[in-house]
Amino acid sequence: MSSLHVTNARIWTGDHARPYASSMTIRDGLVESLDIAPGDEPLLDCGGDFITPGFIDSHVHLLLGGESLSQVDLSTVTSREEFEQALAAAHEALPEDRWLIANGWSDANLGTTPDMDWLKCVHDRPTACWRSDLHAALVNGPILSKLDLPSPGELAAAGGDAPLRDDGTPTGMLLEHAAWGYLVPAIPPLPVEARQEALLLAQEHCLRLGLTSVRSMEYGEVLREVIEPVRDELDLRISIVLLDRTLPLDLAWLEGFRQDAYLQVIGCKSFLDGTVGSRTARMLEDWTDSPGSRGMWLELAAEKRLEEWQQVVHEAGLDTAVHAIGDEAVSLALDLHEQSHGERRCVIEHAQVVRDEDLPRTAGALLSMQPLHRADDARVALRALGPDRDRRMLRLRDLQDAGARFAFGSDWPVASCDPMPGIHAAVTAEDSDGTPFHPGQALDIESTLHGWTTGAALACNRRDIGMLRPQARGDFVRWSTDLLLHDWKSGLPHALMTVLGGKVVYDGSDDA
Repeated sequence: MSSLHVTNARIWTGDHARPYASSMTIRDGLVESLDIAPGDEPLLDCGGDFITPGFIDSHVHLLLGGESLSQVDLSTVTSREEFEQALAAAHEALPEDRWLIANGWSDANLGTTPDMDWLKCVHDRPTACWRSDLHAALVNGPILSKLDLPSPGELAAAGGDAPLRDDGTPTGMLLEHAAWGYLVPAIPPLPVEARQEALLLAQEHCLRLGLTSVRSMEYGEVLREVIEPVRDELDLRISIVLLDRTLPLDLAWLEGFRQDAYLQVIGCKSFLDGTVGSRTARMLEDWTDSPGSRGMWLELAAEKRLEEWQQVVHEAGLDTAVHAIGDEAVSLALDLHEQSHGERRCVIEHAQVVRDEDLPRTAGALLSMQPLHRADDARVALRALGPDRDRRMLRLRDLQDAGARFAFGSDWPVASCDPMPGIHAAVTAEDSDGTPFHPGQALDIESTLHGWTTGAALACNRRDIGMLRPQARGDFVRWSTDLLLHDWKSGLPHALMTVLGGKVVYDGSDDA
């Protein structure tokens, strides 16, 4: 039987009934007691350091995140020259038969939207560059020649687009279904062993950042072929939301799936619309900088089969989760939330643009939100939404006052899964350039911490994580500074140690 006594610490428990402690005993993976004198357990003297429950990211794509660690990162590129230099360097390093996959570019960083002329530097190598939101990809001619794209009308009806230049030639941009329905199936998959290695690298990355649990959006095939075979190597707790969503939905295989404290399936997800950055989020009124366009409905929303899908998922004993970013999509997501009853819920992912009329409807709704998306999209909010609507963008304080419940996360690899920049975005209300954006929407630090702990645990449908109290999992993080007292405008804290079930899974304290 393993045990650990944590002493000389300032512990923020996340438990409103007992918010602080100075010591904690963990036995057999569970918190046994708080503020009790040690017995003969091994001691961990924290030297007065600040401790929180293990952080939980309520929305990641764990395998994609792991794969992105070895792909070309365009997230810091700010010019065409830098864009082309990054691709050219990767092109020279890759074997001749490999596709070049890059991710992370943003028109907000570049000041413009790239087109396929930017990809000439890789010559005839098939190349796909994902926008940071993963809802648009820029591809070159060698890839376009491999894709049997339907007519523009058929593509639009399916919730996708492949825009053309004024002269009728392709821009190389694939939006929504054009990217996910045609590009993704054409990309040569990595060997399963390489995907498993990427998953374990993703786990290591998360643990170093103070994450002990994630709610990950994955396809059933990924769960069965990549995650399940390495489950004995998992320290990170993973709650899976399945991305398989085509009706009829086959969930019968889950009856034989072993669920435990490290790996479980909790729901299914559907996409209602796209994103702000790609202007594919579904709006009640036109995008200010795209007159005549209100974004698009995707998949089951376009087919008007969401209620049928939700009923199937709930009858299988799982929660539904719906991606909803534009204000019309959020309104539809709230309809699904209100139609949920009993133990099964509809979790709304992102809820990025909420109109005034829908604020009261968010009372009691569980919103899985990403404060870093606010910081990123705030830079284009005025241009995209105009001065009358930009205040609706991730209105955190308004939603809190309306009674919404927050589960915070990152959407990694769309944004960094390091919780610290996300906390900074929530408590300062600054955009990615450090400019205040509707500062009255900032949250207090304790509410923000609950979003990454107790709130995210709720999204994972778990009561044994996200809080340090007797019989909860002994998952905690030792931080470089007191998160409650830290000046969030003067640099970011970092994790010194991550402990999962009383076992140290990351120790960077000697590097501090």
